[in-house]
Amino acid sequence: MRKKLQSFGYKTISLDQLTKLADNIDYTDLVYKINTYVEEDLLEPVKASGKNGRRPSLYLKYRIFKPEIDYANTLEEIKLLHPKFNHSNYAKNPEIYLKNKIEIDYLSKFFWENENLLIEPMSINERSFQIWGIEKLLKEKSTIKSIFQYNDWDIAALNYYETPEPFFEYNYSNENEMNILIIENKDTWFSLRKIMREDGLNHLFRNYHTLLYGEGKKIISRNNRLQEYDQLLNGSTNTYYYFGDLDFEGIEIYQTLLSSNQDLSIHLCTELYSLMLEEAQKYNLPKTKSGQKKTDIQEFLKYFNNTKAEEIMNILDNGLYIPQEILNYPLLKTTMGKGATL
Repeated sequence: MRKKLQSFGYKTISLDQLTKLADNIDYTDLVYKINTYVEEDLLEPVKASGKNGRRPSLYLKYRIFKPEIDYANTLEEIKLLHPKFNHSNYAKNPEIYLKNKIEIDYLSKFFWENENLLIEPMSINERSFQIWGIEKLLKEKSTIKSIFQYNDWDIAALNYYETPEPFFEYNYSNENEMNILIIENKDTWFSLRKIMREDGLNHLFRNYHTLLYGEGKKIISRNNRLQEYDQLLNGSTNTYYYFGDLDFEGIEIYQTLLSSNQDLSIHLCTELYSLMLEEAQKYNLPKTKSGQKKTDIQEFLKYFNNTKAEEIMNILDNGLYIPQEILNYPLLKTTMGKGATL
């Protein structure tokens, strides 16, 4: 309890808070502890707060006296930091330095000895390991960001690049003009890949040359992920088509993908959604997954005629959805078998 009091964030504490800090021990034991801390000058009753009316009585509020900390050595350490650091701020608030001392000292040492290494870019984990000896410190902890903010630095000065997980892709063929189908869910991606690999079929209302697994929201989780992927496809003109669940989340993924990649040619694979609506007539549709929020889907609906748009709205308004897995392997294979092959 003594340590809890010394680390308590305020100068005064109520009797109720003291009781909780003492883990709700027996009242007699609580009285003994509090009176002991008063005798030791750790606590002082706030007499104006009044007493609790019990016997023996306790005051309703107490002041906490915390021992003075000697920061002399800490201030000397702050003076030794690289000139880039805000020495005056750390000197005024040495506890902030001590809170992140290890990370600050490693960074200062790097600035003193190896600042020239920042000229060459590195991946985020490579840079993190180079400076702190921990490869994921820069990515996973806010400590480094707080240090940079406190010193009014731009973290881009560390000259690192992000390394988002690569998309799963299956390349059927390379052409000057590529049609790329982005698929929200894994099972549908695997089924289509299986058909392409084993049956040599790639026509699903149009010829597709690459299948891209969007992994749900991952395809929109980082800025310009799709643009980075597009830049890797040198020498071809690429047209993207999106196909996902017919629910608010899947629709929002498409609309976000469209708005955040306006330099790319991205379209909705309306034929597959129309086929989903046809198949849905055979099933009792599942209820919408929990946690989804209704969103404006007008951008999505404009790709459909009035009849289909109304059908989509009726499904969603009734709290239902159509998973893209409704288009299973045999159905996809039959549909692709009716089309041309490359």
